[in-house]
Amino acid sequence: MTDTAFISDIASWLEQHVLVSTGLAVVGAAAVFAVAGLILIYLLRGLSALIGASDKSSNRRVRKAALEPGYRVLIADMEGPQGRAARAVIEDAFNAHCGRFSFGARFMLFRVASPGGRPEGEVLARARKRLERTGADMLIWGARISEDCDGLRLFGVSRGGNLTPQQAKPFALALPGRYRQYGDVHARAVAYLLAKRLQPALSRPEAFREEKIAELGTTLDDILDDLAEEDALPVSDIVHREIETDFSAITLHLSDSEPRMDWLDKLITRRRETLEGLKGKAEIDAQIDARLDLGRALIKRAEVSFDPVALREASVNLNAAIDALRQHDVIRKAQNASDALARAQSLVETRRRFAVNFSA
Repeated sequence: MTDTAFISDIASWLEQHVLVSTGLAVVGAAAVFAVAGLILIYLLRGLSALIGASDKSSNRRVRKAALEPGYRVLIADMEGPQGRAARAVIEDAFNAHCGRFSFGARFMLFRVASPGGRPEGEVLARARKRLERTGADMLIWGARISEDCDGLRLFGVSRGGNLTPQQAKPFALALPGRYRQYGDVHARAVAYLLAKRLQPALSRPEAFREEKIAELGTTLDDILDDLAEEDALPVSDIVHREIETDFSAITLHLSDSEPRMDWLDKLITRRRETLEGLKGKAEIDAQIDARLDLGRALIKRAEVSFDPVALREASVNLNAAIDALRQHDVIRKAQNASDALARAQSLVETRRRFAVNFSA
């Protein structure tokens, strides 16, 4: 047999056996992929239906809870590493301490799916829609991005203040990312910040009876003292100043009827430290709040025990606050509106006098 004949025989055998088998294998593989694709489609549809049914069931449970007294709060998973564990810490803090800030009002927590990122645009619209479907009072979600003092970002929308779901206000809180090191003080701080979003009146001491607001002031004072401990996990300046501002408002309100000298002294010390920390920073609103609180507190203390040095310090801070307010956009707009209104009234009066004096 010649080499040519031998090669021809091999080619014929390959064509009859191997190439035919390869074609069948290709057809078979295509069929397998087609079947797998169909199965995947049906699985995805089933999963989507299951999620939808779970979502509807969750909505029904929340709506059913509307028959019971109390606030209904939805809480979603936290995105990022160890997000579920972080959510559990927030839930525990809420359940343990929110009651004391609502003066006994009941809270009910329900786990739901997260609407996404920051509460703005489409995410905000979805969150408000969820409140509308469920009738809930607040929705909380978030993301854990780092272990810094602001590494756990909580987002939410709240109907606090009797708002409709479409009027629900968005909010964002920056909490320490090292949630495993949270102590009781952090749990109380988190609970207060969330309760305040649900009940905005907590920032207005005049909205409550004195004994109730004094109880809240004691709690906030304890939180600030505990956060000042050297071994306490630090919180962000924004969170610390918010709690400090509310304590200051309570102290000044209660001191209108009977000066709380111990709280006034603490307020003065804390506000001085805050102003020192704000030096060189462009946080004008925070500086205005601190100067106003410090000036008012120094005056109230001087009313009990006259101190000319303290009064001079009060005057310096109040004048600085007034100067800053004059440069504030809102104040400038209010002044422009007032000037324009005065000019309009002047024109009306001038026209009226003209009509009276020169009418035929």
